[in-house]
Amino acid sequence: GHRARTQMKTIRQSRSNAIFRREVMRSFLIASLSAMTDVRISRADVAADSGVQIGIPVKDYLPSVGNGMFRFTPPKDSTPSIRGRVLDPLSYTVDIPGDWKAVTVGVIQTGDFCQPKCDEPWTEVKFEGKGVGKVKVMMAPTFRLTNVEKPSLEELGEPEEVISKVGPFVTGDYYDSDDMPTDTKVINQNGQMYYNYVIESPGAVNGPHNLATVTTIPGPTEKDRWHAIMIVGSASSGDWNNASEELKKVVASFRLTK
Repeated sequence: GHRARTQMKTIRQSRSNAIFRREVMRSFLIASLSAMTDVRISRADVAADSGVQIGIPVKDYLPSVGNGMFRFTPPKDSTPSIRGRVLDPLSYTVDIPGDWKAVTVGVIQTGDFCQPKCDEPWTEVKFEGKGVGKVKVMMAPTFRLTNVEKPSLEELGEPEEVISKVGPFVTGDYYDSDDMPTDTKVINQNGQMYYNYVIESPGAVNGPHNLATVTTIPGPTEKDRWHAIMIVGSASSGDWNNASEELKKVVASFRLTK
């Protein structure tokens, strides 16, 4: 009789433990799902506040600047560099044709995980025009490009020297001035210097036609890094033959702003 009672007690204890474990697991799963939901919500909030709407023509949500162009200015806390206070208080603008659309930037490309001190280049935002080409805004720490600690664009080098340094970011793999004829312009607007490039790059990862407008930008304080910031454009041969002037116009519109 005593043994039977002991066995029954053991069985009830085991059932009780099993129920307890199930409740713990259930609570854990509920907490995990809740956390995942919170992550999805926070990402949705970031996407909603990013200043771009993926897959929607920019004319539906960006302000017009005339001539069929619409101006993108990243809102507060909307891009990796702004959230990381790399761009502070300066920002940038780029004018986009109305039927172009923003496209998703891969998580690894955004540099979100390494801000505010990313050692490699990252992509801020991307836009694409059907039958025209695509553009993206990129940033890279200047210590990767020069030994000068806080270089202006001129200190980074002459236009030919600068494109030899940032050319791989523009073409997607490498830059060779002997094989890639490059048209260069120097722009000085409101005291800010820009170098503008059009590169013929057959065989390049980003396509046979690549463009860029490049400048440098200080950090928010004296202690912070300087960065090269650039818009990079690319097109296939067919797109280039159809609409090269439109793509050139987008890339040439890139400017820093306060």
